[in-house]
Amino acid sequence: MGTSSVELVLPKIVELLGPGGDYEKGRIKLRAESGVVLENAKKITAINSAEDAEQATNFGRLLQAATREAETFYKGFKSQVDAIKAPILTDEHSDVDAYEAEKKRLGSLQTVWNKKVREEQEIAERKAREEALQKAREEALLRAIEVEAIEGTSAAEQVLEEPIMALPSIPLSKVTKPTGSVSKFTYSVKVTNPMALIKAVAEGRAPMQALEINQSWLNGQARAYKDAYSMPGTELSKVEDTHYRS
Repeated sequence: MGTSSVELVLPKIVELLGPGGDYEKGRIKLRAESGVVLENAKKITAINSAEDAEQATNFGRLLQAATREAETFYKGFKSQVDAIKAPILTDEHSDVDAYEAEKKRLGSLQTVWNKKVREEQEIAERKAREEALQKAREEALLRAIEVEAIEGTSAAEQVLEEPIMALPSIPLSKVTKPTGSVSKFTYSVKVTNPMALIKAVAEGRAPMQALEINQSWLNGQARAYKDAYSMPGTELSKVEDTHYRS
């Protein structure tokens, strides 16, 4: 038997992430070096002088350097893990994509069949209703003829003026779908007139949720124009924070 992807991957994962491996040793070393900076930085609880600000800045720069070093360390191992996972992901896509594609093909065939059966059912039921209505009209006409012979023309006309009440037709038997086959309708909306939709929202005839505000784009405009930003219906927000350079 051939070697599976899992059998090939597991030894590499154990070697990379197992006890005593490069990951564990590197992480211990990294935390030991940066941990001292982190614990000393936690001791600064307030800045009340220029000296305090200078000390906070120094620790901020050291923490920024520690952040970059940690990101570089973990990125290297994440890349190796991704490479190790690659064969499994390839196998997964190979199998699952094939199943999904065939399932979709069969579903399309089933949808066509369901539509055909539904249309034939509707035609048969409409025909049954029309036949029942025609039969009710003929029965009303025969009854009017009988009434005219006994009670006269006026009585017969009253019979003909009565609403035609057709007996409910017996529903035709539905075609049973195979167990496990479920048909459903997917509903969606296509915007054909954006301005009409915007006007409807403005007038309260459509909910605000009908329009999607592109917050990401607006934030980009604010970053680009800064204090010069101006757009109706929006307000520029400025939040100050402090960054450190390593």
